[in-house]
Amino acid sequence: MLIDDPATLAEISALHEVYESALISNDVETLDCLFWEAPQAVRYGVTECLYGIEEIRTFRQNRPKIDLAREVTRLAITTLGTDTAIVNLEFRRQVNGMERRGRQTQFWRRMEQGWKIVSAHVSIMPETASYVRTAAARIGLPLDAAYIDPVTEDLERTAAAAEYLMGFPLPQIVEAAPVFEP
Repeated sequence: MLIDDPATLAEISALHEVYESALISNDVETLDCLFWEAPQAVRYGVTECLYGIEEIRTFRQNRPKIDLAREVTRLAITTLGTDTAIVNLEFRRQVNGMERRGRQTQFWRRMEQGWKIVSAHVSIMPETASYVRTAAARIGLPLDAAYIDPVTEDLERTAAAAEYLMGFPLPQIVEAAPVFEP
């Protein structure tokens, strides 16, 4: 199978830019045109699960005109052959005055009518302090309120270090370090 065909990557990259522009400007007509016009189309949003183009269209038409501006912080486009592509991205945006991080995945397929999004998923990551409180409660760890901020800061520093390390490109043939066995 042909992976990441340059011509197909260029097509999907251009469509991704069209989608981003339409999303930020709430161009419902363009967003609808990019989705597969079929009952099998699926879109999971932050608060909704939509099945079929009619549910997707109705959601978009009835969504309040909110600020949808976002900054894409990581974009990964993979093409599988010349008729299938996956767009994964991470983004930052302001929600109720707070910066939030989110993720989006789109499965694109070349149809008779052109490229269409067959399935999409959007989610907002929990804010770190909320995660700290929830995780501590879940594992039964008493965590005094005075320690929430310092633990949150430590977790965010650890995440930043991990992001840096995970960004280091390693070929698939590289063996992991051996496990120490005394």
